Amino acid sequence: MYGATRDEANAKLVALMGEVARGLPVATTQDSVASYLRSWLEEVAAKRVRPNTLTSYRSNVKLHIVPVIGSRKLGKLSTRDVRSLLAACDASGLSPRSTRYVHATLRVALEDAVRDDLVPRNVAKLVRLSTPPRAETRVLTVDEARLLLSQTRTDRLHAALVVLLVLGLRRSEALGLRWSDIDFDASVLHVRQGLHWSEGRLQFLPPKTRRSRRTVPMPSVCLEALGRHRSRQAAEAEACLHPWPPVELVFTTTVGTPVDPNNFSRTFARWCRDAGVPAVRLHDLRHTCVSMLLTLGVNPRVVMEIVGHAALEMTMNVYAHVAVDEQRLALDKLDGLYV
Repeated sequence: MYGATRDEANAKLVALMGEVARGLPVATTQDSVASYLRSWLEEVAAKRVRPNTLTSYRSNVKLHIVPVIGSRKLGKLSTRDVRSLLAACDASGLSPRSTRYVHATLRVALEDAVRDDLVPRNVAKLVRLSTPPRAETRVLTVDEARLLLSQTRTDRLHAALVVLLVLGLRRSEALGLRWSDIDFDASVLHVRQGLHWSEGRLQFLPPKTRRSRRTVPMPSVCLEALGRHRSRQAAEAEACLHPWPPVELVFTTTVGTPVDPNNFSRTFARWCRDAGVPAVRLHDLRHTCVSMLLTLGVNPRVVMEIVGHAALEMTMNVYAHVAVDEQRLALDKLDGLYV
């Protein structure tokens, strides 16, 4: 240990011996936070997380973490430094949710540093963030869903709306479907990939989780919509002036190329506006599917498998929404019971 005086060096030594006595490993690196995070991104995170997550990590490190605490020694990083980082995020106008992502990036990186015995503890885990209020999700009613389906029936991407609403697919899963994933004879749909913006371009990536890779039975409304869509697409391919791409995607542009997910979200917003239904998010169709299935009395475990949730808690706590009318029907059963 080093210090300006013998007493200072001795005090540091005593403190270090105290940590060892408590079973804490000794920090073995003099690297700065910035240096460690650069190597962590390339050597650890890049091999473990999805491309979109890695892009988010890199952005958080470059734009938020390194400018504030990048020069700090990794082994001397403290909870005060982490709080300074969070305060800087707030001062810059970053949203509470984005601030939580920055904190999560640092927390994950430091957890790997602890595993490698580079630091004695994960100081980011010691700093708690307040939980921002969850925005209320608006799901479509049965009548609104019927109206939306009716008003878009002639649209070339109507079948995409059907599979999103009826099967609860994610946007990426629907736009990543290939005709080889559709088994009309067995009436099932296989979710095997998703279409995402990643690293500045559209890419087909594996499903989000192990449970996201799934086989979903298709009711007749999906089979009929996809059958009509296949015929329409064949006519578009025949009329196309350029060679139709060999990817054989189910949902494409008019020239056979993948549908940009952001463009599809804008198309959905236009559908809602034209049909006169609430301007819900495209992802809220997934919430709508889950809520309707649970309202119909479908076992939550079955719903979980249909939509590919990793945990039952996600199905019940995040995606289940009980409408006021359903609450009224439930409470009406008590009417007169206590009179």
